[in-house]
Amino acid sequence: MSLPVPPLGRLQPQKRDAIVHAARRIFGRDGYARASIDAIAGAAGVSTRTLYKHFSTKEALFAIVLEASATEVADNFVERVRSAPIAATTAEVPAELIAVGHALVRMAIDYPDHFAMVRQINAESTHFPRPVLAAWHGAGPQRVEVAVGERLSGLADRGLLVVPELGRAVLHFQSLTTVEANPRGLHQAGHLTAAETDIAVAAGVHAFLHGYGSGPPGAMA
Repeated sequence: MSLPVPPLGRLQPQKRDAIVHAARRIFGRDGYARASIDAIAGAAGVSTRTLYKHFSTKEALFAIVLEASATEVADNFVERVRSAPIAATTAEVPAELIAVGHALVRMAIDYPDHFAMVRQINAESTHFPRPVLAAWHGAGPQRVEVAVGERLSGLADRGLLVVPELGRAVLHFQSLTTVEANPRGLHQAGHLTAAETDIAVAAGVHAFLHGYGSGPPGAMA
C-alpha cells in the first residue's frame, strides 16, 4: 500500500496544527477503524473538503499525524535528556539515571493523546501498513531508545556501568523506570503524585543498578 505524502506545508500553520492535534485526539479516543474524517474535521474547525484537499485518505492522514506526533514527543524527550546531569563518579550515577527516567515518565504525562493513539496502534496493528509503522518507530520510539542508549553507553565508557548488550539494557531501563507510572487499568498518565513518581523512578533506577552497576550489588543504592 502506497500512501501519498500530504503537503502540510501549504496549509496555514494554525490550520495544520489544529488538524494534527484534532486527529491525534480522535484517533487516540476512537481508534483508527472507528475514527471518522467528519469528526476530525469538526474537532479541528475545518471543513471535510479542506481535509480531503490535503489528505486524500484517512490512511494518509493517520500516517502523517502519527509521524508528526512521534517527532514532537521525541524532540521534547531528547531536549530533556540533554539537560540531565552527567555522572563523573559512582555516587553520581543514580542522579543521572533518575533524570533520564523522569524524562521517560514525562512523555506519557505531557502527551496523553499521542500515547492513547499508540495504544490503539498496539490493539489494531493489523490495520496499518508496515511502512507507516516503520516511519512512526523511526520518528519516535527509535530516537528515544537511541537517546537513552547514549546515556547508558556513556556511563559504561566511563566505567560506571557494565552494559554487555546495550539494546537490552535500554529496554530494561525503560521498563523499570516507567512501569509504576505508566497508564494501566483505570489509571491514566499522571495518576501518581510528584512524590510517588520520584519514589517509583528511583526504585526503578535502584533495580537497574543491581543488574548493571559497576560495583557489587547494592553499592549504588
